[in-house]
Amino acid sequence: MPSKDEVASKLQELIERLDGAGGDVRDKLARAVPSRVIQIHVSDLDVYFWTELDGGRMDGLYEGSSPDADITITATGEDLVDMIDGRKSMFSSVIAGHVHVDASLADLMSLRKLL
Repeated sequence: MPSKDEVASKLQELIERLDGAGGDVRDKLARAVPSRVIQIHVSDLDVYFWTELDGGRMDGLYEGSSPDADITITATGEDLVDMIDGRKSMFSSVIAGHVHVDASLADLMSLRKLL
């Protein structure tokens, strides 16, 4: 089981990877998902992280719960690390019940385009 610091490091790696992606990737993301606060609940560690997705970029990683979260993703640390490292897909993890996404129907439809 990954530690809180290991999960935070992997989430930061994901943010940096997105930031380094080409403009076309960020443009597609910006068109698919409007400005949203994304909260990640690491269920086995009972810790929260959040970031703001705006213009196809994520603005930092913050520890704690966000009162303004538009989208909440709940998963174990191991599942998060496996998804970030490409060993699991988010789509199959959601279908299998390993990951729960709490979002409006509009946000779910937008996210579906990215999965």
